Amino acid sequence: MPPRKPAAVPSPSKPGRGGATARQPGRPSRDEGDLRESLVEAALHEFATHGFAASTLRGIAAAANVTPAMAHYYFGDKAGLLAAVVEQRVAPLAAKVAARVGEAGPDPVAALRAFIHAYEGLAFEHPWVPRLVVREVLGEGGVLREHFTRHFAARVGERLLAGIRAAQALGRIDPALDAPKVALSFLSLCVFPVITAPVIPAVLGVPVGRDDVAALADHQFRVFLSGVGPKT
Repeated sequence: MPPRKPAAVPSPSKPGRGGATARQPGRPSRDEGDLRESLVEAALHEFATHGFAASTLRGIAAAANVTPAMAHYYFGDKAGLLAAVVEQRVAPLAAKVAARVGEAGPDPVAALRAFIHAYEGLAFEHPWVPRLVVREVLGEGGVLREHFTRHFAARVGERLLAGIRAAQALGRIDPALDAPKVALSFLSLCVFPVITAPVIPAVLGVPVGRDDVAALADHQFRVFLSGVGPKT
């Protein structure tokens, strides 16, 4: 069976059925903002748990306690709901990570430390993040792969490489090391505990969760620096 073709993610900037519209006769008495929020939250849960292909508009509507017609009225179809999930859930978290890195100031090593703390902290605070990424970014035919690569991963990669090269220029990271491979090693340290959190405590006896993330991130960052630091 050939792999399923990724569905296009509608651009959130283009108004559609999910955009703001004037109230018309026949609309439900339930607050529109609450209806839309409930549908987006239900869609997020369904996509992260079952995957985009296996989720249905009817199932999402039932989880949000609305009719399928109401879900269709506000978002059109599953693709419209996926666009809303990206705009209202994924993009704000990416912006938070970027903001926390920016707060670290011009020191590139401090920025790297801020990234690992921000990324892991938000991932453990919002456990749907790794599930959605594994299913719809890393999985074959994932509907978010192209969108994620273009709008998030490429930007992160560009800034990460710039930070590593800046740290190499300052002598904080060994300049003999290949910067892209250093970036790959860094991202591996960041991502692996997040996507393996359900099994790591049983396998290694290492606590992994919201209450453990700060200490874990500190440990990982020390391991990273000990490996890539300047050689004397």
